Amino acid sequence: MANVLGLLGGLLALIVALVVKLQLKARRRTENFDGQEIERQAREAIRHTRANNTSAAVHNRFFDGGGGRRS
Repeated sequence: MANVLGLLGGLLALIVALVVKLQLKARRRTENFDGQEIERQAREAIRHTRANNTSAAVHNRFFDGGGGRRS
C-alpha cells in the first residue's frame, strides 16, 4: 500500500512539475529585439492612456477644450 501511494505521489509531483514548466514557458516574453520593441511601444501607449485618463488630465482637458494628449 505504501508503495502504491508513493508511486501516485511521484506521478502527481511529475504532473505538477510539467504543468508549472509549461506555464512558465507560455509566460516567457519574446526573445528577439523586434518583439521587445513592440512590447515597449505597447507599454508606452498604455502609460499615455492612463496619464490621459487621470483626474488632473480630464480636468485640464475640460478647460482647454479637450484637445490633445499629455506629453
